[in-house]
Formats: sequence, structure tokens, C-alpha cells
Amino acid sequence: MSSPNHRSVTMCLKSIAVSAVVLATVSLPAWAENAPKRIGVMLFDGVLTSDVIAPMEVFGVAIENEIIEGYELVTIAPEAGAVRTHEGVTIEADYGIENAPDVEVIIVGSRYDMDPVLDDKAFMTYVSEQVSEADWVASNCSGAYVLAATGVLNGVNATTYPGGEVWLKLNHPRVRIDIDATVVVDKNIVTSNGSLVSYAAAIELLEQITGPQNAKEVSETLYFTRLLERYGPTKG
Repeated sequence: MSSPNHRSVTMCLKSIAVSAVVLATVSLPAWAENAPKRIGVMLFDGVLTSDVIAPMEVFGVAIENEIIEGYELVTIAPEAGAVRTHEGVTIEADYGIENAPDVEVIIVGSRYDMDPVLDDKAFMTYVSEQVSEADWVASNCSGAYVLAATGVLNGVNATTYPGGEVWLKLNHPRVRIDIDATVVVDKNIVTSNGSLVSYAAAIELLEQITGPQNAKEVSETLYFTRLLERYGPTKG
């Protein structure tokens, strides 16, 4: 005959087992299922303005005008707060990397001297972790140097700013560089020359993520379509 203590332990174990089964079959709460996907634009002092403003404007217009739903635009820097671009524009970073959330889309811009960025171990660790799990990864100009340093561009067709291909090839020989292209899409990675081409890259990224109709609507809202009609396509 089982002792009272033995019966109590048996009942307790059965209760735990039942609870585990119940928890395993419970669906995620609505807030978790409906949580927006984050588009993270990486900032750092000296970043080139158009490299980060272009994707912020393109995706900001798409979100605020309700052209797309279920996305949230966030800015992330080594530390939260004001970031001064190379051209003297101040942009507020929503998060520092110490409390930055995971993102489904990560976009990295550039600066003229990338060494401080590449040497920032904490920043590079965060970017490396994100690019390994993100649905989409993008860079403008020498932001490709950051992506290459994480290894995500190994075996991938990519581009950087005109003239930066030599450094990229010498330091990351496994990257397949497309010298003549302005915007390159390979798998889930979009790279561009940067500067004003960053707008073309952001619209291309938007199209890849949410479809051509949404990209067309944003392009028309920003008059980018009219620009293409006059100066021709920028996609390489």
C-alpha cells in the first residue's frame, strides 16, 4: 500500500505533467501574434544622411500612410539618443544596442571612415546576431563592409560604393562583387551604392518584402516614379 507521502508526490507529478501538456497546446496571446515586425535602421556618428534617411522615409511613408501594415520602424545606435550625421543632421536613436530589440529587417548605412564602426565590438556583435536571424538584410554604400565583416555576404552577389569594391574584395574575397550594379538583390540581402541610390534600394527592399504594388504606391507618393521617368532606372 502506498504511503500518503508517496501518493501526494504521485499526484503532484501528474498535475505537473497535465499542466505541461496544457501549456504546450495553448496558442500565443493575440498581442504576441499581432506584434509588428521591426525594421531596424542602424545609426552611428558620422553616418551619411541619405543612407539612413532614404529607408526611413520610404518605410515611414509606407507605414504612416497605411500602405503596409504590421511593421514598425525603429532606429538603433551604439547608444540611444542624438546621433549627428556627416552632413550635420541630428537623428534620434530609439534604442542603444544594450536594450535594442530583435529586428526582422536590418539596414546599415555608411560613413567615410568605417574603422570606428568596424572596431566597435559591441555594435558589431549586435549586428552579427541580427543579420543571422533577420528576414531581410540591407546596406547602403560602405555599410556593405559591416555586413561583410559578419560573414553574411560570403558567396553572395553584392555591391558597395563606386571605388569601394577593391577594399571589399581584398578584405572579403568570398563576396561576389557586382561592380556595374547600383542595387543588388541576392537571396534576402539588398546592397546598394548608397547616397541617393539609397532611395532606389529602399523601394526595392520594400517591394521584395511586401510586393510590387506597395512599392509602386510609395514610389509614386515620393515622386520617385517621376524621377525614374526623367533619368532612367537605377536598378542594376
